[in-house]
Amino acid sequence: MDQVRSRFIQLNVAVVAFHVVTTAICVALRWPAQFGGAGDPDNVTAEMWLRGTAIGAPVVLTIVLAAATLAAASFGRIGTVGTIVIVLVSLLIIIGGSGEAFGIPSPDVPTAVLIFSGVANVLLSLATLYLAYRLLRGSPAREAPAG
Repeated sequence: MDQVRSRFIQLNVAVVAFHVVTTAICVALRWPAQFGGAGDPDNVTAEMWLRGTAIGAPVVLTIVLAAATLAAASFGRIGTVGTIVIVLVSLLIIIGGSGEAFGIPSPDVPTAVLIFSGVANVLLSLATLYLAYRLLRGSPAREAPAG
């Protein structure tokens, strides 16, 4: 695996882990998503699947990101498709993270948590997009090694 692909995969594994951990924390602390209106702190476990939490992306999106990361570790078309899916998910995470950071404050979630959510999600996604660009830009010449 070349260095750019390796960094890209490592970053996305870290992003998936970030969303798993932050979702668990938000469920434990009853911090619902705030993007699109305040979520229900008594229903975070149900809302986390499609809506996400104050910090974590929706669980369905995290599962898609994990599967795409596995695909992106491959060379050829499968790796390219996985990388493109990661780009699309990263763009959605930028929108969601920004929505959390700039959303209307809620008594259920500290404002600092919402700002952290936006900053962390946007920075992680921008790093992902940069590495995806580098990977896709060089992907036609990077097929499976002979041997």
